[in-house]
Amino acid sequence: MKTSLRYFIYSVLIFLIACVGQEPVTEKTEAYVPADIAPLKKVIMLSPGNDFSRRSYEHYSDYIFGGITYDTGSTEQHKGMVAILEENGVEVLNVLDLLENAIANARKAGKLEEALQKIFPSSFPMIKEKIDHIDARALLGRQDIFYYHYDQEGRFLPLIKPTIWFFYTRDFAATTSKGLILTNSKQRQRWLEHSIGRFMFNFAEQLKDCTIAFDAEREGVRCEGGDIIVKDENTIIMGINNMSEAEAARKIAQKLDMDVLGVSMPPYEDFSGTNIEIMHLDTVFNLVNEKKALTVPYLFEKEYAKDNPIVRILESINEGLKHERKKGESDPDLPDWYSKAIKYIPDVGWLTHYKAGTGEAIDLKMKLVDYLRGLGYEIIWVGGDKGDLREEKYLLERVLYELSMQAANVVQLAPGKILSYAHNIYTIQALRNNGIEVFAFEGKYLADNLGGPHCLTMPLLRRY
Repeated sequence: MKTSLRYFIYSVLIFLIACVGQEPVTEKTEAYVPADIAPLKKVIMLSPGNDFSRRSYEHYSDYIFGGITYDTGSTEQHKGMVAILEENGVEVLNVLDLLENAIANARKAGKLEEALQKIFPSSFPMIKEKIDHIDARALLGRQDIFYYHYDQEGRFLPLIKPTIWFFYTRDFAATTSKGLILTNSKQRQRWLEHSIGRFMFNFAEQLKDCTIAFDAEREGVRCEGGDIIVKDENTIIMGINNMSEAEAARKIAQKLDMDVLGVSMPPYEDFSGTNIEIMHLDTVFNLVNEKKALTVPYLFEKEYAKDNPIVRILESINEGLKHERKKGESDPDLPDWYSKAIKYIPDVGWLTHYKAGTGEAIDLKMKLVDYLRGLGYEIIWVGGDKGDLREEKYLLERVLYELSMQAANVVQLAPGKILSYAHNIYTIQALRNNGIEVFAFEGKYLADNLGGPHCLTMPLLRRY
């Protein structure tokens, strides 16, 4: 009896000694982001595939993004980005691998049919007939057998359409200090991504320990991950009114018990080019270091709400276009998107504080840059500083051009260390002048598709 007791005490001591110096095991190990600038450890990504060329399926439709062009160069540039991440010690989880594992596990559990019926409710009966051919590429619309399909009346009707935006993995989910937010897009063309993402988190072995803290579909709200920026363990900065609803910000504040700072964006209900240029918050703003942020001049300062230099140059351009129309020198049927930009840009950037726990909305009566400066942040401008440049030259050739080429859309590797498209030379120089280490890679083809490095990554784990 005494020998057994001694053996038990000895075993406990050995265990305690082995644990000394090790990090405690918590729920934070698999899905945890304390801040967007925290060192990146694990990320979910998806390389563009042959779904690019199949985009022509909607080139002649009335879908707003139907005419956007793509190039196979996107795939090579994406590989270059992945290589930089891995060289910096980031574990890259490929959506294709995660889906293959999820499909295998669902099959083994006898739940694949049930899962596919949820993902493809209308076309499931025909998909079921080919269920033995279901793999990751099939789910993403990259398999011919599920794409080149005609119905009984001879109409071309793909069983599974390409998920052409899924390689912007930032948007189907976001990770916070409290766990994952599964999002729910306003855009019908992106609903399939969310369904596939839920399937992946339900069945992929590598994701089984991820805590789902908020499910936007279940909560009945619309939001996308590109609007969600984690300032710290207790605070989210979130774009609202365009791709994400204000109600989503309120419910996230309630459910996650985190303060959410809602940043007003152009209204989705009156869609125009402004909604594309200022699509998600991460297309115009990102944190790059402790007390340093990258954003667009004039948009997020109360000082310029009534007299914005960007609005002034757009007004001048618009007057010129109207004059051309009167003279018959331009198409009179073109949408008047300049007028909408002039109308809505002054409303961009105002802050609403949704209080942690209650979701109570408080109008802060200030814009985002004003708020950050009050906390001691240094602001770095897309396009760099104006210097002695003429205002219109500065705005058109540097700020608005590099904004359109995703200069603000950078992803953080660690505090003061970011990944950026190489073609945004003025913004990169401004970042380096302000002590930020920039890893630049060729991304012109990727930028043409309306997204940047931040869009291309869904961080699963960051840790100081």
